Amino acid sequence: MNESTIPLYASQPLLPLSGVRFELSHAKEFFNPGKDVVNPPHIHNCVELFLNISSDASFLVNNRLYPLLYGDVILSKPNDIHVCLFNKSYTHEHFCLWIDEDAPGTLFPFLHEQNSSALFRFEEERRQQLIDLFFELHRLCENAGSVLEKTACILKILTFFEHPAVPQRQETQMPDTLQLILDDIHENFAEIHHVNQLTDKYFVSHATLSRWFREHLHTSPREYLESKKLAHAVKLLSNGETVTEACMQAGFPCCSHFIVLFKKKFGETPLKYKKHAGTRTP
Repeated sequence: MNESTIPLYASQPLLPLSGVRFELSHAKEFFNPGKDVVNPPHIHNCVELFLNISSDASFLVNNRLYPLLYGDVILSKPNDIHVCLFNKSYTHEHFCLWIDEDAPGTLFPFLHEQNSSALFRFEEERRQQLIDLFFELHRLCENAGSVLEKTACILKILTFFEHPAVPQRQETQMPDTLQLILDDIHENFAEIHHVNQLTDKYFVSHATLSRWFREHLHTSPREYLESKKLAHAVKLLSNGETVTEACMQAGFPCCSHFIVLFKKKFGETPLKYKKHAGTRTP
């Protein structure tokens, strides 16, 4: 390259990653669903990528339950209700990669697209490449790899999710009525104030509905409904709504009850959460 071809300044900006944080978790342990503690459905205000290595498991995202195969990835968006459900006693191995941005969607908008599938299933070669990248990122985190090395590895991982996945069919055995109830809660949670509304509408007993939720979702109908309402309240608070507005719009009839539930779930009051959310850099 001669001197005349060297630009006076670089015109192509680097991706500004200073506003991005991540955490990586790797688990490989024997789990007995009948004896060990089962995590309830929960939400985050960040993106979660769950990579299944070796598990007989399913994964709930909002109102959809997906069976997991080797190398499958579940993408949960901020405030999605989600949980991994282990189906039998087994040595389960998986990765969880959490990615948080100061301004969600600014750097990686494809991770926040509403119409993208939660389940990503890749061809064998691509699947193994992705698994190798997760193990490489884990090695870098365990052995104090440089920020640049970890950033490069995460960017390689994210290229697998830049294009919407082909929606995968739900194959998990679930009663048809339970799926209808989950769809109803997903669409109308703010208008559903008591589980009785569901049992009356779908002609099922409290005992049957509780058994379905316990067997298939590892939670209770009341806790699931409350989680949907709280997830929406979190979104409203993050968008600047007042505590009272978030309470009412999420479908809680009583502000004091809403505050108690919120603090129990997130460890702080809605007002404190709103203030913390307001400090995030736009």
